[in-house]
Amino acid sequence: LAAWRTLLKSLITYFREIQSSYETRSKALLKVSNVLSNFTHPSVFITDGGLADASRILGDYHKHSVAESNKSRDIEQDVISALTGLRSDLATKIKEIKSLNGDFKNATRKAVDALAEALQHADHGDSSKTDPFIVRLGVDRMVEKQIDEENYLHRAYLNLESSGRELESIVVGEIQKAYNAMASILKREGDDAS
Repeated sequence: LAAWRTLLKSLITYFREIQSSYETRSKALLKVSNVLSNFTHPSVFITDGGLADASRILGDYHKHSVAESNKSRDIEQDVISALTGLRSDLATKIKEIKSLNGDFKNATRKAVDALAEALQHADHGDSSKTDPFIVRLGVDRMVEKQIDEENYLHRAYLNLESSGRELESIVVGEIQKAYNAMASILKREGDDAS
């Protein structure tokens, strides 16, 4: 899961740079479009056909390019949001796994140590200490509890493993969507340019 987070971080950085380039491009195209909209043709030239039509065609092209650039920037933002959300989900899953590792409290070990101490005192004839039989009952309860906890943790690990595989398939799908969105943006740009 940590490797996926690293990959997603790199992809997010990549798509942020793409988004930044679209913002810069959109501003530049807007300037060009403004220059063309303020373009004046002397009255001696014909208004239809010729250079006037070329200016209108270029103006339309640049307006359309500005709109496409803005749309592309928005798509990139959606892609970045999706990948960032997935990265956050992976971080949550990693924390869940780490917290399960910390769930083992070795209370059983303390109970066994207490039993050993009680038996030692009983061997020396010290009857004022805790009865080893009662301490043994406590150890039995702790062992049963430990087994229940281990079974629970085993089921939790299996559940995490399963949900991790599902999350991994979601991550792969989202990465594919991100690349497909990028491919469609590049295709539209190519179509517009031609």
